[in-house]
Amino acid sequence: MTTQTQTHAPTRARLLPSAPPRRYLVPVTLAVAFLVTRGLAQAVTPFIRQDDWPFLLPDGTKGVLPPSYYNSSEGRWLNTLWWQVVGQHGTPTTAAITYAVGYVALVAGVWRVLHLSGIRPRPVADVLLGVALFASCVWVQLVYWPGALTPSVLVGAAAIWLLPWAARSRVRLGLWLLVAESAAVMTYPPVGVVLLVVAVVHLRDAPWRRVLGVIAAWIAAFVVGVGISYTLNLVLNGHFGLDFPAWRQSNPLTSLYAFTTNAGRWLSATGAMWATQWWVAAVGVVAIVLGWRDRAVRPRLQRLLVALAVACGLDAAQTLATGIVTEARGQLWTWLFAVLPVALLLLERHRNDEDPSAPEDAPGIRRPNVEHFATALLAVLAVAGVLSWRADIGAHQATRMQFAAIAERATAHAPSTTMAPIVMWQDPALRNSRDGRLIASTMVMAVRQQTGGILPRMCRGQECIDLSQLAASGPIVRLDRPGGFSHVIAIIIPPPPGWV
Repeated sequence: MTTQTQTHAPTRARLLPSAPPRRYLVPVTLAVAFLVTRGLAQAVTPFIRQDDWPFLLPDGTKGVLPPSYYNSSEGRWLNTLWWQVVGQHGTPTTAAITYAVGYVALVAGVWRVLHLSGIRPRPVADVLLGVALFASCVWVQLVYWPGALTPSVLVGAAAIWLLPWAARSRVRLGLWLLVAESAAVMTYPPVGVVLLVVAVVHLRDAPWRRVLGVIAAWIAAFVVGVGISYTLNLVLNGHFGLDFPAWRQSNPLTSLYAFTTNAGRWLSATGAMWATQWWVAAVGVVAIVLGWRDRAVRPRLQRLLVALAVACGLDAAQTLATGIVTEARGQLWTWLFAVLPVALLLLERHRNDEDPSAPEDAPGIRRPNVEHFATALLAVLAVAGVLSWRADIGAHQATRMQFAAIAERATAHAPSTTMAPIVMWQDPALRNSRDGRLIASTMVMAVRQQTGGILPRMCRGQECIDLSQLAASGPIVRLDRPGGFSHVIAIIIPPPPGWV
């Protein structure tokens, strides 16, 4: 008798679906995001805010402050170095394109860190994650300063791409924190806060001792960066610290009354910021609640929340100490408050995450309900972020085209004639206001660009009286001078647009 043995094909474990190829998904997604957000329009035909011109023009250019002014008042030493080497030799368009490339590289770097940290969702969710990372409704408000802020996005992009390499060694990670954060402080400090948050996410669920050590090292690096800026001001400008301009309304912490005043300023500004971004807060809170209930996500979410609390605390400490409030566009971490907790819900899981008795090498699983809900939250962030970018850039582009058309009409003249002098009239109620000065300077630079360097002037004396009676017939008015032998072309400055 022969014994027949029956063999069975080995049963394959149901593993997590293999990750989709990222070689094309990431660049294609970011290219599409750049187009649909109108980022291309801002890159090739940039709108430039008034205080960015010093970083785009040679020193001594009439009508603009020298870049060194921002060293004394803001500690932007690396920005000035960039202007010396690159900025003053380019154009607004080259600056805007460089800024756009740097920002795309920064977003790609953050996306890569998330992938390396175990957040590798299915293709649809991954595309939404990339768009949500790109379309920050906060960061879009910074694209109008490409001359000044390009160094900050380049520093941020380089630091984030180097983070995985640096994190392999404690020494390298410490050096990374010192160099990256010090450079961020001397370009644009809010970028440094983003570096901290991304670094903590990259640590995954590392022991609390290591996480808190990284945060402490980051704070120390921030102090080093501030110390370098202050020392350079002492050596080159004769004062240790920053010389805040009057419009910042500084209020040093010298008494209990100053403390209560500054605390009120911070609470008011924070409340206004979150009232504007209420939907970002709502998505973030929902994701945090879901993540806290998830055994696999909770440790990493806790570490992320500590990093975000440090960011918020640093902002509060600055306002309490100086009375100066960081504008909402500088709170770059607030967008990450929503995006990163949602991203953590898409964390790759293993069976032992759900069942502690399962072996370490148990096949991976997914939780469809959580995954689908996280994908829906990413869709909300991606769509709303894209709409925010389109609205913000669209409004600025409309102003750019309006002012450029006015400047073109005002400076038009026959080839064989001399262009008439250009003067500007503005509603007296706006002329000395912050919004009025901003719009007036925007018109000045529109004329300068149109003429290749000629600056208009504000009206004087009788000119202003005469133009006030003609303002309703603007935006271009011809005003004859006494005697009728010559005339000036007057620009009636439009009222401030809604984005101011």
